[in-house]
Amino acid sequence: MTLTTAFTELFGVRHPIALAPMGGSAGGALAAAVSNGGGLGLLGSGNGDREWLARELPLVVEGTSQPWGVGFQSWAIDSSVVEYVLGFEPRAVMLSFGDPRPFAGIVRESGTTLIIQVTDLDEARQAVDVGADVIVAQGTEAGGHGARRGWSTLAYREAIARGEIPAEPVWASQAIGLIRDLPPAAELVGVLGAQAEEALGRALAR
Repeated sequence: MTLTTAFTELFGVRHPIALAPMGGSAGGALAAAVSNGGGLGLLGSGNGDREWLARELPLVVEGTSQPWGVGFQSWAIDSSVVEYVLGFEPRAVMLSFGDPRPFAGIVRESGTTLIIQVTDLDEARQAVDVGADVIVAQGTEAGGHGARRGWSTLAYREAIARGEIPAEPVWASQAIGLIRDLPPAAELVGVLGAQAEEALGRALAR
């Protein structure tokens, strides 16, 4: 069972599911397992610790032939870390929580898909300006960072309607109000549940 969306078509994956690149937690083995299961595994590099990356990057490279990527906290890294990771040829680099401008050009020049997570509308506009291929919009509906800051997805929807932000691809990180082009919730839950069960079965059989 598959669900074709802008997400799956952009990355050539079977399911519109991405592993959140949780710093220090989303390691190489987990990222590879998500990619092998048909989603997009994102390695959680966080602050770009070289020792951690040297251990975890080979695990994802050797663990999957499917698309995968790496996520950074922009405030905590420098350009040399991004260049180091790009040498492993990830399909995507995700920048969160900080100014993406020092790194966006490096990622785009390499031909790697640039994902930028934003926490308000000004950051979303900036992501468009630097050429993000994907915007990850936080919100209040599902808790997490966005809920603590109290941002609503309404501003994102209105900006999309005005043409300030492209309608696709925009991912919803805790911003479930942005999910506009998918089937009704009950159908979506059923499809994703079946996909997760299928992916788990394959992982256990390995």
